[in-house]
Amino acid sequence: MGEFSFIQWIRQKQKRRKDVILGIGDDCAVIAISKDKLCLITTDMLVDGTHFDLKKCTAREVGRKAIACSISDVAAMGCQATVAVISICFPDRTTEKFAKELYKGMWSIADKYNIEIAGGDIISGRGPLCINVAMLGRNNGLRPISRSGARIGDMILVSGTLGGSILGKHLHFEPRQKEGIILNKNFKIHAMIDISDGLTADLNHILEESHVGAILHEDRIPISKAAITVSRKTGNTPLCHALSDGEDYELLIVLPKGQAKRVIESHLFVKGMIHCIGEIINGRGIQMKYTDGSTHHIKPQGYEHLKS
Repeated sequence: MGEFSFIQWIRQKQKRRKDVILGIGDDCAVIAISKDKLCLITTDMLVDGTHFDLKKCTAREVGRKAIACSISDVAAMGCQATVAVISICFPDRTTEKFAKELYKGMWSIADKYNIEIAGGDIISGRGPLCINVAMLGRNNGLRPISRSGARIGDMILVSGTLGGSILGKHLHFEPRQKEGIILNKNFKIHAMIDISDGLTADLNHILEESHVGAILHEDRIPISKAAITVSRKTGNTPLCHALSDGEDYELLIVLPKGQAKRVIESHLFVKGMIHCIGEIINGRGIQMKYTDGSTHHIKPQGYEHLKS
């Protein structure tokens, strides 16, 4: 059983309410509060040994990441994160000092993004540290951007550089909330997602929701220095790491060609921050156009829970 096939089974069985505008299948659920107000909600669970390693990082770093992941989900919808509710299962015999450091890490980024931690639940148990963050957001009159709007002929953009997040970015990344809202306010975005599972895995989520295919260009993928460093240890290419490592938490953006040109040339973003890496095509799946001129289908690669 895989994570995504199980989610698809849940999705098929789940009954829908009329006020749920977007449900399972996007970075956030979107609920109609009134005719002109929408509430966004997302939830992320982080577990020691899977999403972080307490032998290699601090409690503050873990707390910061827990909040940042959920901010990134709201950012991927082009909206504003506002309030968090947090549940924590501490391992038995957790010290008060550790628990306070964890919360200081959460507050450090929550305060920066004007997010209030409004409640939650605290328990202890025999298992590893487990943190669940439920984040609310508001649309401020904007249309939340889903994964399902990609159209044939659209261009594929990405923010930042990709790969090698295990060297530190997975703990210290900055959620692209500012960029997500700017994109939503000023450009016609057809689809968007944050890169948590891996570039090809998350692009594939957009393709499946939109019923289209994509072609990427090898020489346009923005490879991070960390991906090059990691590749020396793993034997995999830097490109492989950029395509599949995950936890970069950059934005993957799909929009019309003319709009893509405007985004890249815009002074609203740091110069060189946004890269055009491919386009949406008819068909299914992902193709890669290599620098030698050949084009081949590639399999989406990235992290998946419950994978046999």
